[in-house]
Formats: sequence, structure tokens, C-alpha cells
Amino acid sequence: MVSQGDIFYVNFNLSRGHEQMNRRPAIALSNDLVCQTGNMMIVAPISSTERNFPLYHQLTSSQTVYGKVLLDQTIALDLRARHVTDEAIVDHVSREELEEIITLYKLLFSIDDE
Repeated sequence: MVSQGDIFYVNFNLSRGHEQMNRRPAIALSNDLVCQTGNMMIVAPISSTERNFPLYHQLTSSQTVYGKVLLDQTIALDLRARHVTDEAIVDHVSREELEEIITLYKLLFSIDDE
């Protein structure tokens, strides 16, 4: 079962517009309890893009996947329905890096100043 901080491959089709498509690496962001109780996991795709954007996090602790976590493209996926198995898991980020990613992700939900 995919756990928080795991990097795994998943098929993002059917995507539209600028959304990431096809089979690609992603990182699991949801707390494990969320996935265990509802089979849904919030994930962010990982891309080898060279573009800099405030919500892109360059992976540093992965030994097998190079790229940036695209936090502006997070999505809740039913991993069981997408046939994600343990074999799809290819790496796991360090706790320190996971905390950095989650802190950056929280910016999406910050309240604007009045």
C-alpha cells in the first residue's frame, strides 16, 4: 500500500489542458489514515521540467526519481481504481523533505491579506 512520502508510478489519464498526463511518478501527500479509511490519496505529479515556479519543489532525497513536485497540480486519486500496487512504489522521500513539501503545499490554502 502506498504511504505518505512514497514516490510511485500512476497513470494520470484522463487529463485535460495543462494537467500532467500519462504514466509518471507522483508523491503521496495524504496522511496514511486518510488512505486507509477511504482509499483516496492526495498526490502530486513529478516532472523533469526545468521551469521555476514557487509551487515546484525540486526533489533532493530520492535516489531513483529526478524532478520537481508540481504542487499546483495535486489531485485526489483512488489508487485502487487506478491499479496502483506495491510494485509501483519506487522510492520514499526523507521525513525532512516531506515536511518541506507539505509546508510549501499549505501555501495553496493560505488566506489572502485583506
